[in-house]
Amino acid sequence: MNSISWVVLLLFFLFCSSFSVETLSQTCHPLDLLALKEFAATLSNGSVLSSWSSDAVCCHWDGVVCENDAKNDAKNVSKVAMLNLSAKGLKGGISDSLSRLENLRSLDLSYNQLDGELPKSLSLLKKLQVINVSSNHLSGNLSGFGDFPNLIAFNLSNNSFSGEFNSQICNSSGYLRFLDLSMNHFTGNLENFKNCGKSLQELHVDSNSFSGVIPEFMYSFSGLKRLSLSSNNFSGQLSTNLSKLSNLESLILFENRFVGPLPNVFKNLTRLERLVAHTNLFSGPLPSTIEACSKLRVLDLRNNSLSGGLITDFAKFPNLWTLDLGSNKFKGKLPSSLSSCHELRILNLAKNELYGQIPVSYSNLSNLSYLSFSNNGLTDLPRALSVLQNCKNLTTLILTKNFRDEHILVNVNGFERLMVLAIANSGLKGQIPSWLIGCPRLEVVDLSWNNLSGVIPSWIGKMERLFYLDVSNNSLTGQLPKSLTDLKSLVSLNISSLILGSTTGIPLFVKRNQIRRGLQYNQVASFPPSLYLSHNKLSGPILPEIGKLIQLHVLDLSKNNLSGAIPNTISEMGNLEVLDLSSNDLHGSIPGPLSKLTFLSTFSVANNHLEGAIPTGTQFSGFPASSFEGNPGLCGESLPPCWPKTTPIRRSSSHRKLGRSTIFGITLGFGAGIMIYKCFFCFGSKCS
Repeated sequence: MNSISWVVLLLFFLFCSSFSVETLSQTCHPLDLLALKEFAATLSNGSVLSSWSSDAVCCHWDGVVCENDAKNDAKNVSKVAMLNLSAKGLKGGISDSLSRLENLRSLDLSYNQLDGELPKSLSLLKKLQVINVSSNHLSGNLSGFGDFPNLIAFNLSNNSFSGEFNSQICNSSGYLRFLDLSMNHFTGNLENFKNCGKSLQELHVDSNSFSGVIPEFMYSFSGLKRLSLSSNNFSGQLSTNLSKLSNLESLILFENRFVGPLPNVFKNLTRLERLVAHTNLFSGPLPSTIEACSKLRVLDLRNNSLSGGLITDFAKFPNLWTLDLGSNKFKGKLPSSLSSCHELRILNLAKNELYGQIPVSYSNLSNLSYLSFSNNGLTDLPRALSVLQNCKNLTTLILTKNFRDEHILVNVNGFERLMVLAIANSGLKGQIPSWLIGCPRLEVVDLSWNNLSGVIPSWIGKMERLFYLDVSNNSLTGQLPKSLTDLKSLVSLNISSLILGSTTGIPLFVKRNQIRRGLQYNQVASFPPSLYLSHNKLSGPILPEIGKLIQLHVLDLSKNNLSGAIPNTISEMGNLEVLDLSSNDLHGSIPGPLSKLTFLSTFSVANNHLEGAIPTGTQFSGFPASSFEGNPGLCGESLPPCWPKTTPIRRSSSHRKLGRSTIFGITLGFGAGIMIYKCFFCFGSKCS
């Protein structure tokens, strides 16, 4: 976790309300004032709090909250009870002087750039209830750190702490409700947490190096509401004693090595709202008792080995927001009961063994934004599009590797909000569908690895947001349309933020690869502005206007029938990282200005008819010979060196033309030379 939970916030406000804060006329206790000044002095230049002055009333300082000191009430003196310096840009180490704030109950130094170790002297603060130092650069271990009898919340997340967790922290406090060790380098197993469960409501150990099985005693932590063990090396099976955690609202187990079936004990977990256990080795069917979790909002079990039919009655989840069962071994037809999940935003059933048609009732999923059915065996693409066009909030539609050898639907009325469309690797017939022009928000289109024919339509240039187009590996013909060079998002970058793919962690769609069977999932955030037009039958020249696409990162025109010269204007595409013009019918030379493309990491003009010297420059000197092979006229760099050109002999105007008599004389002289050679060097021998 990167932020303090609602539990800690609640404690924070309850704690504030418990004070009798009357600081306007009170001064700080001298020892507290000195401790704060020493703490500020340890911070590096530029991070000292400007609002902290030499004024003795430190209770007015930014982030400082005081309470009456009963021992010195008559002297009108207050002591520091809370220090809230979150996100203040603090740099440097945490001074031991803070351990002298004997009335300190809450210490929040989160979201700064503090480094070094967390002072073990803080253990002297017996009244301390909240410690939050998340999102800094702190390191060290927790050995010798502990004995907080009143500790309620302890947040060390997003630092570089290492070693094993110190069990003394739990042993000394019977009030600990919130413990967050996530995003550190802790090791060991969960045995040291045995005494943490007396009052514990939240435990987060995500993104560490913990290992082993979940010990049985953890299933007795009956007060747990949120348990996060993701991105570690945990293994083994989940016990049926999971049913004892009846207060669980969130169970996060993804990216571990858990095995076996999910225990069929969810009838006792009726408060469960989030179950995220993707990327493990779970097997078997979905537990039937999962239907008892009527409050479920997120069910994410992708990338496991779950199997069987999707016979769960999803109508039992009226609050379901995300359903991700992708990359498993589920078989059968799509469950029609999903149409009752009217709150559903994200639906991913990709990479299973599902077949049949998309139910007509799916048109009722009015809130659906992300849908991926890729890598299954679905049929009837026209029906699928006719149904899904009624999902008015749909922004991402992934149907790759379905509808084998069908015709793509020509007339569709809908998809006004669609931003991403991928129907690749399906052997689809027909042409690039004209209904795409009715999708004004389209940014990513992948129709690769099909059997589409016809030309690239000129209206594509009117798609103002399009920045990623992949129509490679089809049978498209004709010339590159000039309108393609007018794509606004590639002329002047205006790509809206596709937060869906990055926030859910769901693979957005299948990105093309050189190997048909090697298609890979990628996040939209990793997709550079690209034009993939390779492996078609395109002809004609590469338009000089293509240089206007200055925001383009990938241009792949390989394996076509393009002819003419390579335009110099490509050198104006300063963001190009990949340029592949191989296997065409290009002539002329490689333009020297291409050496200005400093971001270019992949380049190929192999198998054309180019000649002359390869441009010199940092980028080109690093390209292998394979980038230029199949062009016998090329030389230089990784190829054989270019022979220096001889300087032509300047002749007077009287010798610029050779008459017939001159030619005859040269011929006669050449013949005479041969006769003399035979007489002097071949006499007495056999010369041919």
